[in-house]
Amino acid sequence: MRWKGLLLLAGAVVAAAILSSCGSTSTAVAPTITVSCVPTDVTVLGTAQCTATVVNLTSTLVNWSVSGTGNGSISSAGLYTAPATVPTNNVVTITATSQVQNTLTATQGLTIEQATAISAVTCVDPNSNSNVGVTVITSGNSLSCSATASTGAIIPVTWTIANTNKLGGNLGTISSQGGNYVAPLVPPPGQMVTITATTANSLSTMSVTVTVNFGNNVLSGSYVFSASGRLTNASNAFWARIGSFSAGGGTLTGTEDTNQGGSPNTVTTQQAFTGSYSIGTDGRGTMQFCENSSTACPFGSASATSFFRIVVVSPGQAHIIKFSSPSSGAADTTAGGEILSQNPLLLPNSANLSGVYSFNFSGVSTAAVEESIAGEFSANGFGTIAAGSVSPPAPGEMDTNAGGAVPLAGGGYSIGSNGRGTVALNGLNFSFYPVSAGRVKFLEIDTAAVGTPTTPAAILIGDAYKQQTSLNCGWGSSALNGLTVLESSGASSGVVVVDVGNFTAAAGALTSASLDENNGGTVSSQVGTLSGSYTLDADSCGRGTMTVGSHSYVFYVISPSFAVLQETTSGVVAHGLLLPSQGGPFTDSILTGSFAFRFGGTDAAGSPGLREDFVGQLTSAGSGTGVAGTLDFNDHGATQPGLAIANGTYLAAGGLRATMSVPIATSPATTRSWVLYMVSPTLFYALDTDPGGTALGAINNQF
Repeated sequence: MRWKGLLLLAGAVVAAAILSSCGSTSTAVAPTITVSCVPTDVTVLGTAQCTATVVNLTSTLVNWSVSGTGNGSISSAGLYTAPATVPTNNVVTITATSQVQNTLTATQGLTIEQATAISAVTCVDPNSNSNVGVTVITSGNSLSCSATASTGAIIPVTWTIANTNKLGGNLGTISSQGGNYVAPLVPPPGQMVTITATTANSLSTMSVTVTVNFGNNVLSGSYVFSASGRLTNASNAFWARIGSFSAGGGTLTGTEDTNQGGSPNTVTTQQAFTGSYSIGTDGRGTMQFCENSSTACPFGSASATSFFRIVVVSPGQAHIIKFSSPSSGAADTTAGGEILSQNPLLLPNSANLSGVYSFNFSGVSTAAVEESIAGEFSANGFGTIAAGSVSPPAPGEMDTNAGGAVPLAGGGYSIGSNGRGTVALNGLNFSFYPVSAGRVKFLEIDTAAVGTPTTPAAILIGDAYKQQTSLNCGWGSSALNGLTVLESSGASSGVVVVDVGNFTAAAGALTSASLDENNGGTVSSQVGTLSGSYTLDADSCGRGTMTVGSHSYVFYVISPSFAVLQETTSGVVAHGLLLPSQGGPFTDSILTGSFAFRFGGTDAAGSPGLREDFVGQLTSAGSGTGVAGTLDFNDHGATQPGLAIANGTYLAAGGLRATMSVPIATSPATTRSWVLYMVSPTLFYALDTDPGGTALGAINNQF
């Protein structure tokens, strides 16, 4: 019975299946192909991307074709490129054919149109409500540029920038599709940038020229500054300051130390200040401090206590001189110095001072006469200055005037949370502000001479530079090597003396040396006729002695041919630098572009107390003529801003040397004669060779 039941069930299932199949039919699904191109309206030489969708075939690959001739072309990937001109029938057909079934095709029509021409390019200030085009922009600011057709419609374009004068330089940036232009912090050569809009097919282009000027944005971030000079009252006492500030948007806040000579000295330490600055189109500007203030210090504020004129070299450097208030032509101090960008990675701890440093401090002695101290110290980065020794050799010694080297005693130093430090060097107390791990600015802050409380202290200001050697006391004769420029300033027989020159150093010998000197208005020039020698001390710690003609010096090496310098010629107290020269010889074309400068010295009388300082900017086409510019002048407190320089001339005199004549619209008008020595195409030391003044200066390339 069980087997009979199973057979009956199987039979029923088979019967049901037979009955079902007898009532059904089989239908095959047909393959299809579709085409889509984007966009469907294409300008001449424009492109459209076409895609084919194939369904129900073993392959989705297709072959592409364009109807007719002269109607453009299409790649194997479906990228269609329109012809250079609109065809007679401006509608072309794109066909996709299956590679496995050539009877299976699909088409897409494309309309070919003439390209829209650019009618106007307009750049506007995005921060302004005005849509009026702008053709002038200042440092770091931006413009929003657009290209429009004759109908006023905005055209999609690609944006590019170029130097109008084809002189290169930093042009700023522009977004290739968005048209947002950001000016550089320093203008490019010639100060003009060409902004160009180009349509996708390159058939239409249009440009606009924008002038890039200096502006407040060129100074932004942390800076360290120093300046020194003389009071303009009856005492003519020496005066110096160092400090740091944070700048941005025309305002600043900072901390400073000042030391004013006289009896007694007036020393201020960690004095807080706020301030304002304004940078003009040529890089010249004004600056003011509101000292002992934490509130805003806008221009015109009655709280302003110190006034300056500056000229920007770059976002990291500016020259500065003391000046009068805007409402006065008389300043209480005549002084000059520099502003340097501070490394933002510096930490407020002892590690900011680590290694062997060569230093050069100058100012006045306890007797209020010229004084120079040069030397070296070794800091361990943990608050300790090591004592110097000869055996075993260890760096740490200093020379005062021509007195010879004395060992430097060990001691301690500290750096506060504001980045300001203090240190004692052989009984002299200093505050200091690190510029970077390789450079630090110092100011003596004693109020009385060591051991004699009733005697005014010396006032010294200067810089320390980290020695670039992997070995303590590892310097050899190659410490001076190759073409080197020398500059020094000081006093001799009661008048200011300044020198600039150059020589070639090799194996202890100095050859082909030149030296120009202005000694209280008496000028002498010895060009290429001098010789000399140099030697490093036996301990090889970086101190050496040198002679150039009848001049003698002590130097402390920083890196090859870069050293702090002290003159030891009898009757002279002077300090300066040696720097390696690069890029010579000096030719007329070297002076091409825009330059910032600062000079400091004395007026015709030559006395150190009758100080004069000036800063300015000049331009030169590199032809030896047509030098022009503007300067701000402080002549022992009598200030004259905005003095024009016109039709200046210069002449390369062979080697690293050149002479320059600069007519200045002072009252009365005067012409200054300068001798220039090239350190590099971006830095020149200059000596005033007029009997009407004794001044030493630096000229820096801006752009």
